[in-house]
Amino acid sequence: MADSWSGISLTAGASTGDLKQLFPTWFGTGDATNNTGDLKRKAVEGTLFYAQVETDSTNGGVIEIWDLNGEEAGANINTADAVTNAQLVTLQGRGRAKLLWSQDFTASAGATTASGFSIPVMFGLAARFVGAAGTCSLNMKVSGCARKQPISG
Repeated sequence: MADSWSGISLTAGASTGDLKQLFPTWFGTGDATNNTGDLKRKAVEGTLFYAQVETDSTNGGVIEIWDLNGEEAGANINTADAVTNAQLVTLQGRGRAKLLWSQDFTASAGATTASGFSIPVMFGLAARFVGAAGTCSLNMKVSGCARKQPISG
């Protein structure tokens, strides 16, 4: 069963800027402490079925969706979501990051760019908005790709 991941906000940046590890907006962060029984947020395998980019009506650019788990390169994805480009490059070198989808989108008011597919995800989802300024919103249909895991011991 696929879940809706709607309203994920991305801020424009360079093609070598940070990525955002993606989780549904309703999912929340993991616990900041490492006490037994606390829940840690994790990026995991799943399937990406659909992605839609909504412009801020002023700025266009390129959306990139990646298959990666920033935690494997040292990113804090439990209570934060930034994955640096250096961490991306490290994961690419290990064969643990792959670009799943890249698409130009316009700055027109009310414009949306949507694509339907059934792409297996091995590690987790991350995204980047490459543009000069502004924000965009990402809406997706996803199965898996996120979980909270209890800390034991």
